[in-house]
Amino acid sequence: MNICYLIQSFSTQAGTESYIYNISIAMAKMGHKVHIVSLTGSGQWDYKGFENKIYVHQVSLKKDPFRGLWRLEKFFPIFAWRYGILLKKVLPAIIKNQSIDIIEATDWGIDAWRYLPGRQIPICVRLHGYPGFKDEFVTGKLKKMPKNYIYWNILRRQILGADLVTGVSRSYTNFVKEAWDIKEKEISIIPIAVDLNVFYPKENQKENQKILFAGRLETSKGIGVLAKAIPLIINKIPEARFYFAGEDYRCNKSQQTWSQLLKKSFYHEHIIYLGSLSTQKLVEYYQTSTICVIPSLYEPGATVAFEAMACGCPVIASRVGGLEEVIKDRETGILTPPGDAEALAENVIELLQQSELRRKISKKAYALICENYDLNIIAQQIVNTYAAAIKKFNKMSFRNIESV
Repeated sequence: MNICYLIQSFSTQAGTESYIYNISIAMAKMGHKVHIVSLTGSGQWDYKGFENKIYVHQVSLKKDPFRGLWRLEKFFPIFAWRYGILLKKVLPAIIKNQSIDIIEATDWGIDAWRYLPGRQIPICVRLHGYPGFKDEFVTGKLKKMPKNYIYWNILRRQILGADLVTGVSRSYTNFVKEAWDIKEKEISIIPIAVDLNVFYPKENQKENQKILFAGRLETSKGIGVLAKAIPLIINKIPEARFYFAGEDYRCNKSQQTWSQLLKKSFYHEHIIYLGSLSTQKLVEYYQTSTICVIPSLYEPGATVAFEAMACGCPVIASRVGGLEEVIKDRETGILTPPGDAEALAENVIELLQQSELRRKISKKAYALICENYDLNIIAQQIVNTYAAAIKKFNKMSFRNIESV
């Protein structure tokens, strides 16, 4: 099978890019060929050993055809419109030259919306989502500006027009159906996968009272909730140390970033900001941390939870979204009410103090990942889903030809 992935940016290994990077390797190992079309990255990128199986095609947008066009971006999704036209122009040649069987596009990138009409191969839309989307929808921010409303309609059009739609969790899938009023659309649940050759536990590597937060330092990830919980934890366990790995964002409307605010609020020895880490370094922190906290206010998937669990690091996470579907409370992790700093602090203190509970949770969590979320298992599920979509598309195309 020849598979094509569309993604706006492909220069790091985080979020959606990480998914495509990992799934491409899994597909290549299974004998399939993968082509990635992106505005960034070119050649083989970082796929050593897969020179004949994976290729990254870099495409580029021309400079603004009209002077000052960028000013309109505040009101209209000009970039999305131009990006869609670009892909509609370049995809036919790639599909023909590489004999592509199926295309997968991201939801928020709205990569395939312009190519959908008149397509000659099936299109899959992957619902990755992002934490802030639910808040924007509930508060009405999603449709307040013309740009948001137009974007919303393009997203809906892409999802409804796709031949196959997959989602990272049941929770997020149900929410998308409600938000776009597409209850009749069939969506397959294909969870996030973990490469167990990369994420794995190491015996006797844990450091006492080491708490890890991995992810963007922003409000939707619950960083503000954790900030309120930290003094409660330190009061009970003064030797506790908090490690933050991820991109640093400004604290609400403040000029300070979250890492600056945390260091200013507490003793420097309690707060260690690591910045954005390589996968190898992140694995080391998972392996050596006492626990990993995921206090997100909403989380479509559960990437950090999967990675930590695969590395034998017990997880405390908010009872929301994809996290709630994966973690069974007090068996494969601990669930805590979203936004409740006191409850989060109590759970962290308890887990830091109970080594036997940590051991029990780590063992069951690792077994869960191995049995259900291993990259090879999920990759085979994706291949089967692709094959069914291709078969259905070809059958429908044949019927259309016969009816002419």
